[in-house]
Amino acid sequence: MTTAVPGIAREPDDIDDTEDGDEELLPLPSSSSSGPSAPPGPLTFTAPFGGARLDAVLAGAEVLAGLGLSRSRLKSLVEEGQVVVGGVVVTRGATKLRGGEKVTVTVPAPAPVELVAEDLPLSLVWDDEDLCVVDKPAGLVVHPGAGHARGTVANALLHRFPGLSISGERRPGIVHRLDKDTSGLLVVAKNDVTLQALQAQFVARTVEKRYLALSLGAPGDVGVVVDIQTGHRRADNDRRRFTTRVPPPAPGSASTVRFAHTVAVTRALRDGVAVVDVTLHTGRTHQIRAHLADRGHPLLQDTLYGGGHAERRLPTGPVRDAVVRLSRQALHAVSLAFTQPRTGQRLALTSTVPPDLQAIIAAVAGPDEGSGAGFVVKSTTR
Repeated sequence: MTTAVPGIAREPDDIDDTEDGDEELLPLPSSSSSGPSAPPGPLTFTAPFGGARLDAVLAGAEVLAGLGLSRSRLKSLVEEGQVVVGGVVVTRGATKLRGGEKVTVTVPAPAPVELVAEDLPLSLVWDDEDLCVVDKPAGLVVHPGAGHARGTVANALLHRFPGLSISGERRPGIVHRLDKDTSGLLVVAKNDVTLQALQAQFVARTVEKRYLALSLGAPGDVGVVVDIQTGHRRADNDRRRFTTRVPPPAPGSASTVRFAHTVAVTRALRDGVAVVDVTLHTGRTHQIRAHLADRGHPLLQDTLYGGGHAERRLPTGPVRDAVVRLSRQALHAVSLAFTQPRTGQRLALTSTVPPDLQAIIAAVAGPDEGSGAGFVVKSTTR
């Protein structure tokens, strides 16, 4: 059974299931704004040099960078007549520019989409009157977006908690996100006060977030703490990806580059596959995926960041046999610790490692470690 709930806006078409962050904090909802909106009027810039294709110029335009538009979305805008070059509407992305032309891009407002309550399986590891913590399986999208109007965690939450209201609207209070193909823990607020308090904890970095990652090769020697602090921004050559091959922004900088901080400890390594504990000190989109990939060690089967068909790079044996059966990126949000805003209780919650990852851990570290529990750094805050 489904119940329609109006007032939720569709996300821009460029945001697909790969665009949900490892743990990117979601903006506070507002009763006056039901979702993402278009920029206030057309955006204009000057084409930098001659001989370049229009689609390449648009992909590299700084004025558009903050919108996170994918190449496919930019192509659609061109074909829809939303791009004007030198006063003329251009509908072909392959059009060559002379350089110096005035380019104007109009991004239409996202169309509203109906959010429905759906009776979907939803595993909770904590549930009280103020919040709940979902143990999300791989393959489940967190909230509706382009191509995913239904079948998401948000849809399931509205069914599980029929009276759920945030900012005067019936909607789930999802505080942060996980990628569609990342499994593990996700905290959800049930009221405005709790939502704002939890977001304040994320901003203050008092929430402990630990992941289990399986990568091609190891980011460091076994048992050695690798502290990674970089800048973080969308990649120039593929707007779906993010890069950490940039220096951290200066304090107070207005740059679009953001600070990203990850700590990784390799717990086991065999036949080219590493079992890695990861602690997130910030929560940028694709942070773990980008940090490991940019150091030459992408997650197993992470096709966007170079880990696809990982088995082809592994020697014959039990590790390769287990990796062959993996059909998603090897990342699991295994523990989450935060303070319950109303009671002040420190909650330290864990998630069982899914069978597809357990099989690989057992092959790398031995059958006694298949659960993955022995590789997780335990929370020290209570």
